[in-house]
Order: sequence, then structure tokens, then C-alpha cells
Amino acid sequence: MKEYPLLLRTTIQLAFLFLVIAALILTRTLLVPLFLSIMLAYLLFPYAEWLERHNVPRILTNLIVVIGFIIFVGGILFGVSALSTNFTEDFPKIRTQFEINMQSILESITAFTGVSSEGIDGFISDLGETGEYISQLFTATTNTLLSIGLLPVYTFLLLFYRDKFRKFISMLIQSDQETNVQEIIDQASEVVPKYLKGLVTVCFILVGLNSLGFYLIGLEYALLFGIIAALFNLIPYLGTILGYGVVLLFVLGTQSPSFALAVMGQFVVVQFIENNILTPNITGSYVEINPLVIIFSLIAAGMVWGLPGMLIVIPYLGLFKIICEHVKSLKPVGFLLGTSGTERHSITIKSLQRRFGWMDEE
Repeated sequence: MKEYPLLLRTTIQLAFLFLVIAALILTRTLLVPLFLSIMLAYLLFPYAEWLERHNVPRILTNLIVVIGFIIFVGGILFGVSALSTNFTEDFPKIRTQFEINMQSILESITAFTGVSSEGIDGFISDLGETGEYISQLFTATTNTLLSIGLLPVYTFLLLFYRDKFRKFISMLIQSDQETNVQEIIDQASEVVPKYLKGLVTVCFILVGLNSLGFYLIGLEYALLFGIIAALFNLIPYLGTILGYGVVLLFVLGTQSPSFALAVMGQFVVVQFIENNILTPNITGSYVEINPLVIIFSLIAAGMVWGLPGMLIVIPYLGLFKIICEHVKSLKPVGFLLGTSGTERHSITIKSLQRRFGWMDEE
């Protein structure tokens, strides 16, 4: 390949990249459930392994962890549904209040900026067209999630055949590389479940922080809004923005616009806590991907696979980083993906302890 001109090599590489992206888009209905199931299998693996160490047969072990996860998610959905009952009953009133609030906001913008109401109406019309595009995006995502029923089946089989997959990988590689590959597999089976568990932990912490903040602000449906905002945090970094954006729309539909300012103020506080304290100390210590790569990857994954892509791209980045760290030619890529080199600028529990003299310098 090196004997060809640089321009030709670059063109071929770009063409191959676009071909891969096109293939991912065309096969999303097939691949999205499989990739989600792999992440779910990683999340449930420690519990399945614990049961097997206590002499529970593998088939029964897999049934227990998969059914247990279904019950856990079903309980959350039932709770959200129960909390949403009053909200949906009040929806006609909420819609009327939303229109009143929006009209008040538009009048304030007109008075403050001097922009004519016709110009604002035109801008809103453009937003409406954008909203139709976003609606189509979520419709496509919904169509993908129709195959959600395959997730338990895929997860069960992935857990059941996990030794077979390990043996298959060993058969593909050369004997002198087998030890290195097994180290990659072992590290991935330890790091990815911890990251996913940490992500869920952060989500539950944010349910408490969000709900308490909304309650103190005086919002109606504080617990429901707290859960909604926290669930979006399953998408790292951008999730808090998306979650609070949804809550802000609901607030405009249920209460006066002044509450929206309080929600925005709470967002700033929660975003700082989540990005600088919770995520770095609970999940960031496992995958250690730098924020620039995370945000770029989330946007790219959203363009290719929509919401499911944004949910799963970070764990797969973590897997890729582990591979890079064990392959000599890819170590520079692993360094670029990671957070090393910026430790003195990071805000962690240890750095705060040292800064305020709560622990002795080593």
C-alpha cells in the first residue's frame, strides 16, 4: 500500500470509512439489538459468575440474571408510569399553559430586542420544520427499539456461550499473541461491567439530586422530572443537557416562566457536580476516555444509530482503548483517547483532599 501516492491511499481509506458507515446505517435494525445485548451481557456477567461460583447451573444462572434485570427495568418503568398518571390527566391544561407561557416569552423578546412578531413567527415556523425532522429521527429510533424483545434472548445466549467465544478468539490468533489477547479479554470483562454499574449508580444519585432540587424550587411533578432528567444521563456529558432541556419544556407547560430560570440555575450546579465529581470518580476511573473524544463520539454515534448509538458508544470506546493499550502500534491512539497527561487539572476527590490539606502529600 505504501508504494501508492499519499492522495490515492487517503482516498481509498476515506472511501472504506464511508463504506463502513453506510453498512452500519443499513444494518442498524440487525446490529443495534446485538450490540446492546453485548453491553447488557457485560453488565450482568459479574452476577452470573458469582452464581456459578456457588454451584448454580449456567442455564439457571442466566435465567435468574436476565429475568431479574427485566423485573428491575419493569419496576422502574412501572414507577415512572404511575408518576406520569396525574401528568397525563392534566395534559390539556398543560398544553394551554404552555401556549400562554410561550406567548409571554415571545412578547418579552419582542420588547427587549425590537424584533417584529412576524420575524419571530417565521423563526418558530423554521423550528417547526426542524421539529418534524427530529420527530422522524425518534420515529426511526422507535422502529429500531421494536426489536427490544430480542435483547433478553441475545443476552442469555451471549452469557451461555461466553466460553465458546473466548475459545473462538484463541483459535483465530497466533499462539505467541494468545497471552496478550487473554489479558485484553480479562481486562474488558472487569472494566466494562464496572463502568456500566457506575453509570447506573450515577443515574440513581442524580435522581435524588434532581428531585430534591426541583422540590425545593417548587416544581410540580418534582420526582417525575427528576427521574426523566436522570435517565438521560445514561448518555454521558450530553445527557444532562438533553434531560434538563426536556424538563424545561415541561416546566413551560406547567408553571410560570420564572420557574424556568430556576431550572436553568439548577442545571448549571448539577452539570458541574456530574461532570467534575460524580462521573470522574465513579465511572471515569474505569474507561478513562477524555471528554473531547466522548462528545465527538456521541454526536457521530447519534448520526449513525440515533439514541441507541449514543447509549452504547462509550463502552465500546472503552473496549477499543483497552485493545490499543495492548497493541504496540496502537498505543499512541490509546494515549490520545485517554485522560493521561491532564491529571493536575482534573477535579477529583484526591485532588480536593490535597488542595485543602485533608491528606498528607506522598
